[in-house]
Amino acid sequence: MSRVRLVDAAGGPGRTTATLVASLAARLGTLHFVSGGAAVGSLVAGFAALGRELRQTAPGARLHDAIESARAGTNGEALWSALKIGDWASGVPPSPILDHLRNDLALLLADDLEDTLALLPIPGEAAGAQAPTDDDQPASFADCVLGLWAFAREITRAVDVLVGTLPAPGDVVAPAPDFERAGPLLR
Repeated sequence: MSRVRLVDAAGGPGRTTATLVASLAARLGTLHFVSGGAAVGSLVAGFAALGRELRQTAPGARLHDAIESARAGTNGEALWSALKIGDWASGVPPSPILDHLRNDLALLLADDLEDTLALLPIPGEAAGAQAPTDDDQPASFADCVLGLWAFAREITRAVDVLVGTLPAPGDVVAPAPDFERAGPLLR
C-alpha cells in the first residue's frame, strides 16, 4: 500500500498537525464574527484569484478563453456585471482556497491527529479581514469559473488518492502550496 507524505516547501513555514488544527479552528471561529456575505464573497474572490493565477499558464489561458467565448461565459459575465458580483468579490479579501483545502486534507492523513486533538483546546485566533491583494485585477466571472474548476479537480484527485482509486506507485508526495515554485495543479 502507498503512503502519503506531506512535504513543505524549502524555507517555508513547516506544518504540524497542531498548526493545521489551529488554522481550521481559527477559520471556523472567524465565522462567528463575519457576515455570510463576507464569507461567501471571500470564497468567490478566492476562486477568482485562483483563476487569475491559472490564466497565467498556457493551458489555463486556453480554458479561460474557452469559458469567455462560450454562451455560458457570455451569460455569466452579463449576470456578473448586472448583479455587480465582480464589484462585491473585488472588495473583499480572497480566501486562499487551495491552501485551506490542502491543509484540511493533510489533517485527514495525519498519523497523530487523535493525540493532537486530545491537547485541545488549541487556541484558535479569529483571523480578521485581510486587506485585498496587491493584485488590482477585478474578480471576473471567467476567473471564478476557472478557479472553481481547479478547486474541483484538486478535490477529485485527493478523494481518488484517499480511497485508493488512483494508482500510486510507491509513495505519493503531496507538496505544501507553493505556487511560485510549482503553480496550482493544471494537468
